[in-house]
Amino acid sequence: MKTTWQQAIGIDTAHLVKYQQSAEQYFLIHQSILSDLEALLNAAKKDGQAISLISSYRSFDRQQTIWNEKWQGYRPVYSRHGRPLNLLAMSDMEKYKAISLWSALPGLSRHHWGTDIDIFSNHAINQGHQVELVPEEFSKNGVCYALECWLEKHLEKYGFFRPYQKYQQGVSEEPWHISHRQTSQVIIENFPYQQCLQQLRNSDIKAQLFIEGQFEHYKHQYFNNICLINEKEI
Repeated sequence: MKTTWQQAIGIDTAHLVKYQQSAEQYFLIHQSILSDLEALLNAAKKDGQAISLISSYRSFDRQQTIWNEKWQGYRPVYSRHGRPLNLLAMSDMEKYKAISLWSALPGLSRHHWGTDIDIFSNHAINQGHQVELVPEEFSKNGVCYALECWLEKHLEKYGFFRPYQKYQQGVSEEPWHISHRQTSQVIIENFPYQQCLQQLRNSDIKAQLFIEGQFEHYKHQYFNNICLINEKEI
């Protein structure tokens, strides 16, 4: 299925379907990934590594709210090593780089596509762990380490990869973030950069002129700067 430019930047949901995780909770995902996602989840459950979805589709407006709240200091921002940062004492450039470690510019988030999902160990959640989505949770002593080991062995056979599996001077490592390789690759190869930039110009994003001036930098440093192969293959 072709993804339109409106769908690519998070302002149209016609390409999405509901994945019902429980009677009370569902997630919107790209319709072309549904069968692969269900196969992945079923295989993990069979192997004793049941997966819970934490986040999937996110609209342009929702991403803008997250970005603006961080920019204004209403939402916490952390360094790559988990240290709380005081953005109010930073220059615009420093704030932009700090936020970009963990949060995408609206229009340039992979979560707009419905191909990218944040996941977590269902066992850890059932044991009462409060999900933080920090790398330590997937490290050797973390609550998701068993799931991490399973993902390293099995994720790609179901059509998924982890675009932020390691830090490459762009987005911080996010071992919980999985992406459907084929569908997301088609979107990024045909990404509507000009329409995305125009949407930003027409939006209510904070420091709009500054952000517009960083568009090309963000495109190369964060948006296109992803891990194309598994860490174990390097």
